[in-house]
Amino acid sequence: MTNTFATPRPALYRIGAVSKLSGVPVPTLRVWQTRYNAFAPATSQGQHRLYDDEDLRKAALLKSLTGQGHGIRLIAGLSTPQLQQLLQTGADLARAPAPTPGAATPHPGKWALIGRQMAERLQSERFRSAHPGQRLHIQAVWADLHEALNHAETSSTDVLMVSVNNLNEDSAQQILDASSRHSAGQTVVLYGFGQMKAIENLSRAGCWVHREPLSDAALADIVRNTRPPLTDAPWQLPQLDEPVPPRRFSDAVLQRVANIPSQVLCECPRHVAELIGQLARFEDYSLDCLQQSPKDSELHTQLNRMAGTARALFEAALQMVAEHEGISLQERV
Repeated sequence: MTNTFATPRPALYRIGAVSKLSGVPVPTLRVWQTRYNAFAPATSQGQHRLYDDEDLRKAALLKSLTGQGHGIRLIAGLSTPQLQQLLQTGADLARAPAPTPGAATPHPGKWALIGRQMAERLQSERFRSAHPGQRLHIQAVWADLHEALNHAETSSTDVLMVSVNNLNEDSAQQILDASSRHSAGQTVVLYGFGQMKAIENLSRAGCWVHREPLSDAALADIVRNTRPPLTDAPWQLPQLDEPVPPRRFSDAVLQRVANIPSQVLCECPRHVAELIGQLARFEDYSLDCLQQSPKDSELHTQLNRMAGTARALFEAALQMVAEHEGISLQERV
């Protein structure tokens, strides 16, 4: 007689092993599990959560799909076969005829590279196949840190990418000096061998540090997620004798932004849009109170002004977030 009961899959992996094998950071795995119920791990006698092979495959699939732009909220509950089908659909689309080189969209921001071999790789056809549809705006290439530090002309760059074989405290300081000299908004460091102290110093300074060798797909993922820094906010608080700025975004725009699926962890667009809506409603409410209760006019005048000022401040914040995330704030999109 055939046994109709499925054999339980052995739960062999702790969360650190799943993270190392799938490439998903441990904090992200925890959020995917607790907030989005992506996994249901078993619990050992020592109260450690244990994951099985299916969980490991799902973590790797979720990493690939969120990297393509899928919101974790929408895909966390899908089965492994469904995730595989979704990934296959994306792969089929990627194999579609690529746009002509003249039609390629430049990656946002100006790039400068230290390391000619890395520069050649980023501009090669092989890399372009792993990073289709975009080309980097590379404004300068230097052979090594010495050449970059002694370059006569200095100009600001959005992203400085540095490729070094040996990373020690001296070379780490040279990287920071080069980043400062060329006013780099963001610095990415790729190294072969490195001292922990040097890596820590660069990370504390805000650099992105990655160990080589990297596959073309992994390098493309780094490039894709490297964005130019936020521009200075074009706002200032209204003075007491100035009128509060009128609303910049309608309720329809705020609602659309609030409903955009989040990318992995960040839900800042939704929260900022909701805050603006709440402040705008309180702004209107305090104005009604001002009209209905003249004896408290001074109080409600101040409340109305404060609400409007805060609303204008968060509207500037939404503008920054939208530019950073590529979100349209037009009335109709």
